[in-house]
Amino acid sequence: MSVKLFDKNLALLEKAMQLQTRRNTMIASNIANRETPGYRAQDLVFEKELMRAHNSDRPGPLNINDPRHFDGIKREPIELVKGEQINSFNPDPRMDGNTVNLDKEMTKLAENQMMYQAATRAVNWRLRMLKSAITEGGR
Repeated sequence: MSVKLFDKNLALLEKAMQLQTRRNTMIASNIANRETPGYRAQDLVFEKELMRAHNSDRPGPLNINDPRHFDGIKREPIELVKGEQINSFNPDPRMDGNTVNLDKEMTKLAENQMMYQAATRAVNWRLRMLKSAITEGGR
């Protein structure tokens, strides 16, 4: 029996934090360029791709009888998830072509920061539990 100290959930949290950091940088760039003519607001979408990679070990839609067979799911390791950079939608761009909506960007920034803080707390909790198991296990 093998013991996994760092399971798939910890890898998921680590990747989520990396992508949230990239998204934070994009949002900050949008805010900094709110007065730049022709600037198009960017965003990073990664949630669906990350969850698909996280759930990639679940059975697919096809029945298989050999582990070497494909089961119909495109499998991608969590470590390879990159997210997709998109143009943020703004139905009312300014006359100079700038698509940054400051209220929308500030909302996205606050949401992204809360998600990052939640992931940080989850990682800290998991590591505290591991430390507790190590230090209390010898008693």
